[in-house]
Amino acid sequence: MRKTTAGWMTLLALVVLTAGVWAQSEQPPAPKTEPAPAADHSKEILVKMGARVVTVGQIEAEFARIPPQFVSHFNDPQRKKDYVQNIVDRMVFAEEAKVQGLMDREDIKEKINSYAERILYTEYLKTATEGLQVTSAEARAYYEANPNEFLTPERIHARHILVKSEEEAATVKAELDKGADWNELAKKYSTDKSNAERGGDLGFFSRGRMVKEFEEAAFTMNPGEVKGPIKTQFGFHIIKLEEKQAAQTQDFAQAEKAVTSKLMTQKREAKLQEIRNQLGSKYDVTVNWDKVDDIKVGSGGAAPGRPGSAPMPVPIGQRPRTVVPAEQPPVKK
Repeated sequence: MRKTTAGWMTLLALVVLTAGVWAQSEQPPAPKTEPAPAADHSKEILVKMGARVVTVGQIEAEFARIPPQFVSHFNDPQRKKDYVQNIVDRMVFAEEAKVQGLMDREDIKEKINSYAERILYTEYLKTATEGLQVTSAEARAYYEANPNEFLTPERIHARHILVKSEEEAATVKAELDKGADWNELAKKYSTDKSNAERGGDLGFFSRGRMVKEFEEAAFTMNPGEVKGPIKTQFGFHIIKLEEKQAAQTQDFAQAEKAVTSKLMTQKREAKLQEIRNQLGSKYDVTVNWDKVDDIKVGSGGAAPGRPGSAPMPVPIGQRPRTVVPAEQPPVKK
């Protein structure tokens, strides 16, 4: 009896399930619904101070200018609140500063005028040069007229072990001839500590980068060859040549981007000089260039009229280079 009842129950369940599937297949498909458009919060007021308002969109526009590496920093809810609080503080404190007459102070007027000048200078220059462009034909003409600029000279990749005496160099060479590991010997013997831990690796270099004796020997070697000792002003070198790259010329496709950038810089500079000449005459500008040498740099004093002003930072790409004393390795000139 139990088996019969169980069998009927199973059969009934299958019938109900099949009927449900059949009913679904007979019904027309449900119409697709388009997702609701995302709500536009950009015009919503975030901060209000009297008649002045700051919207969500204005803050989003500021966040859009943040460098990508800092975006995650501001995604933190508390940091967003701190940012908005900073905006509120700026608005309120600046308003109170006006009420208390700080705008009438001469030093503050000078700072405001200085910032205004910088902003106006930047925006005017953008406007004055926004129509400039370099065509592909101009870039190609420059490329064809200046072939030497696109020639990569012969380069080699070498290593060296630098020691103080010829006897020590002979010892190193003998150990290498017996099959000793080059990198281990470089760590053990080389006085050029700038690269000894890397097996004396000097990387790739072209002619004119190393002292004469070293260069003359290295550029006559074949990949895999070891030569030495070679005497230079720094000591005695054992040289190992890793790789040679023959001189080659970039084709136009490889060079076009750099050429276009260079020509655009030239066009902007020419336009800037044209504007200088026009506006210099218009506003009767005179510069006593013979007095420029009298300007003191790095005296430690604050700039006139700007108490406590910080020294101007050196632009990136123009920072002073560290000078390696002549008696110290590496062997580069």
